[in-house]
Amino acid sequence: MPDPFATQEPPDALWFEQTNNASVYIGAIAYGAHIVIFFMCAYYLVQERKKGNWRWLSFIALLFALGTINVVMNIHFNELAWIDERNYPGGPLAFILEQQSIKTNIAGNAVSAVVPFLADGLLIYRVHVVWNRWWMIVIPILAWLASFAMGILTTVQAAEPQSSLWADGTLNFSVPYFSLSMALNIFLTILLVSRLMYMRHKITSTLGAQYGKTYTGIATMVLESALPYGLTSLVFIVLYAIHNTAANLLLPLLVQVECISPMLIILRVSRGRAWSNDTVSEAQLSKMRFGSGGNGSTTAGGSHRNGDTSLITFRAGSNSQLRSKESYV
Repeated sequence: MPDPFATQEPPDALWFEQTNNASVYIGAIAYGAHIVIFFMCAYYLVQERKKGNWRWLSFIALLFALGTINVVMNIHFNELAWIDERNYPGGPLAFILEQQSIKTNIAGNAVSAVVPFLADGLLIYRVHVVWNRWWMIVIPILAWLASFAMGILTTVQAAEPQSSLWADGTLNFSVPYFSLSMALNIFLTILLVSRLMYMRHKITSTLGAQYGKTYTGIATMVLESALPYGLTSLVFIVLYAIHNTAANLLLPLLVQVECISPMLIILRVSRGRAWSNDTVSEAQLSKMRFGSGGNGSTTAGGSHRNGDTSLITFRAGSNSQLRSKESYV
């Protein structure tokens, strides 16, 4: 027996409304993870008490503020569409499509343009740190600036009366914007992953597979390359480019992931587990073992030890630290 209270809207229109509504809840769940990671990151940065940590604190505080604004604006727009303005001519669907230019939605869209600019900026900085070659970041910087300009144009176009993110006029800017942003992110991810894999090979071939996991493990590559950000943006742009309504589900989530990924990198930096210039330069040494046979072996620090080989590990922002096999955990 059919439900007498069920809506009579066409399935496509109903699915569009459902995805817009559900996306806000998905974004709110991701925001919960964002809160936890922000306070963890802030805690370790404060505990370190290093002179330059205020820059990282300011950066994550800005990301957290922008992520908060976005989730609040999304929730408020939902409230307007389904509660406060429920009698809007044409119902919630018409409100969603025709009221994209209200201040609440403009603020949310503006945040969506600024957050990837900041996130990609940090990734470019990390590429510079890991590769330690300035020319590696020339093309990424140009693409980064072009992407931000396209993001501004997309936000302005979507804010026009009777326009939206799904209007043809906006698609002329949004598809190139999201495509360029995604391409930049994937390119940066490839640069980071390839470099980390190379350094993993260098360390494991020199010290053995059991050493250097802090800097060369799979989790390290996933976090330091911002892989979750890249994968989420890839799925979104594919769905958005083919006009698949499911892309709506990823919009608020993408903003939170863009905030979380840089914080995870900074969290590793604050705990001394991320790659630094010192780490890279030290890891490029071809051999860390000296001496032979059963006689004493000379460590990189210049001391002598009997019956074991001294090993070297690396800490971000500090000098290399020697540990012996017996004491390595």
